[in-house]
Amino acid sequence: MFDFGFGFDLGFGADLGSIGGLTLAILTVALCVLPSLIAFNRGIELRWVVLVLNVAAGSSLIAWLVALYLATRKPQIPLAPSAPSARNSG
Repeated sequence: MFDFGFGFDLGFGADLGSIGGLTLAILTVALCVLPSLIAFNRGIELRWVVLVLNVAAGSSLIAWLVALYLATRKPQIPLAPSAPSARNSG
């Protein structure tokens, strides 16, 4: 079941080899930090919150989904103050 050679044995008959194991590891890490990558790429205001949530509780599916939601939600644009009207200026 445990093979510490160059192959990557999953324990149920599938041997990925060293390249397959490395590829699987890279894809797994990339998927785990995906919310943080999206947040920093988009430059959202809560990117540090997403990173902390992703690193601290990223192994929880619920926390990962919350981080993904925060990273992908549409940013709130504050309403611009209205210009003073001509009646009030004088």
